Amino acid sequence: MVVNLLILLSYLPLRTLYAISRVLSLMLNYGLKYRKKVIYGNLKNSFPDRTESEIKEIASEYYTYLSEITVETIKLYSMSDNELNNRITFENPEILAQYQTNDKSVIIMMGHSGNWEWAGAATAVKFRFKTIPIYRKLKDTSMNRYFKFMRSKHGGQPVLDSDISGVLAGNISNVALAMLADQTPRGRKGWWLNFMNQITPFFRGSEILATRNTDMGVVFAHVNRTSRGFYSIHLEDAPADWRATPYKLTKSFARFLEFRINQDPENWLWSHRRWKHKPRPNSKFID
Repeated sequence: MVVNLLILLSYLPLRTLYAISRVLSLMLNYGLKYRKKVIYGNLKNSFPDRTESEIKEIASEYYTYLSEITVETIKLYSMSDNELNNRITFENPEILAQYQTNDKSVIIMMGHSGNWEWAGAATAVKFRFKTIPIYRKLKDTSMNRYFKFMRSKHGGQPVLDSDISGVLAGNISNVALAMLADQTPRGRKGWWLNFMNQITPFFRGSEILATRNTDMGVVFAHVNRTSRGFYSIHLEDAPADWRATPYKLTKSFARFLEFRINQDPENWLWSHRRWKHKPRPNSKFID
């Protein structure tokens, strides 16, 4: 039932969906007070030097952003490749194009910034890579099918996070592996470092996969919101010498993401319980 409603909504014009998002933003912020304690706690801990009024302003802008990317993601179900191309630009596409030209594969490490769903779909449209977005399985079967369809509609070939090692074990080339590298691992599965003024666990998977697959390059990506409904993707090559220093890839990505978040705070997923785990006596600290 919910999925059918989302599909119907996707055929509404974006201007209509944005009108809905304005109402949704007010409901989330003032009515439901959606994850308000989580959002304010994350912001206060991440920006200890900001005043209460500054934190409140970021939170208010965040609710607007969250509501807009919600309706944008619904719209993705019915969006054409041309519309997606018009709304997503790459600041420096040559960073990825070099791998495509040389028939090489690449891991794209990105965070929950901008509209990451649109960004993944746009990457599949613009480049000739076999684009593989890695995803976590949702508990609701119908919602899992819905998101899998959306992530494959524009040419992506989504793969469960638990299956990716098997996929890479084959003889593959010209693959772009898209990883949301700022998700929260359990304490015993993460590498811990200082991020946004807090001790934070990061998944080991990106660095482990890149280390095992020596022919794969690594690129960092950040999705910037240029105006409502339009985004630009900033790309950077990972440090050239990261393979020579354990944990350097993970630490470099954390610094990359941290810098971008500080530039545009409301453009990141503050309602995510990013810091719900605490280090244990045997946790691995890499900072």
